[in-house]
Amino acid sequence: MICTNEDTKLINEIMRDFTNITKIAAIFVNNRGKVLSQEYNFSPFCKVVRRNPIYAKRCNQCDLYGGLDATKELSSCPYRCHMGLIDFSVPIMKDGAILGFIMAGQTKTEDTTIKPILPTQTDWHDDTKLRALYRTLPVLTAEQIYSATKVLRILVEHYFPFNDAIAEEMPYEQLPDFVESERPINRPEIRKAMLYIEKNLSKRVSLRRISEHIHLSESYFSKIFKDDTGLSVVQYITLLRIQEAKKLLVYSQLTINQISKTLGYNRTSYFCKIFKMATTETPHSYRKKYAKPIDA
Repeated sequence: MICTNEDTKLINEIMRDFTNITKIAAIFVNNRGKVLSQEYNFSPFCKVVRRNPIYAKRCNQCDLYGGLDATKELSSCPYRCHMGLIDFSVPIMKDGAILGFIMAGQTKTEDTTIKPILPTQTDWHDDTKLRALYRTLPVLTAEQIYSATKVLRILVEHYFPFNDAIAEEMPYEQLPDFVESERPINRPEIRKAMLYIEKNLSKRVSLRRISEHIHLSESYFSKIFKDDTGLSVVQYITLLRIQEAKKLLVYSQLTINQISKTLGYNRTSYFCKIFKMATTETPHSYRKKYAKPIDA
């Protein structure tokens, strides 16, 4: 979907308000990482970096991967760009389609738990000019960074309301080959979130609703959930739904359409697609292979 003039105007208003409030840099890119707006509150460091064609290409990669991760996770988790700065992304969605992503950040932090978005970092530390500009960058705590992601998300959703139903249309996130089922969960809020998900599998379970239930920001909850479980929230919900689908296919007489609705999928075709991607079999073939006799 292409941004209309009205969309572009609203997106620019969001970034102006956000940068005026937080003094954090922001930019809008499309779903290929191409910049579609002016640079709001850009640091001198990043202006110099983006004038270097090699560095700029890696900046675009960070913007694209950060945006796609935020879309898959349904959250806005901070990450380290290739230059070592902290950035985060909020998707702009309209009528179920992604218009692009607002990328924000260009800050430093002493928090070492925020991971790089690319597998390798750019070696720029021999550049005297960049070293001097790097020292002028703002330093934020992890709490300040996560608060900034929440503020941007609130601003975006005021103009572009996030539809929980969109979650069904998100790209499938591959489940790991091995899931550590007995992994100890130490945080009580994570245990509470897992219980909430289990009780609401038949509903449209969204990151927002889970986060509100346990009184944490979406970005922070998404981060600690993956730290504790080894899975993203999307992966965990999909895993539980596939496990329950297998039981219903084997032990119940519910139709595949009924199973789909029971597990919170509006469209049976989408449920079948997810099931096959997770198991390599269609629900029909899985039932035919493993179904138990009614009197068994």
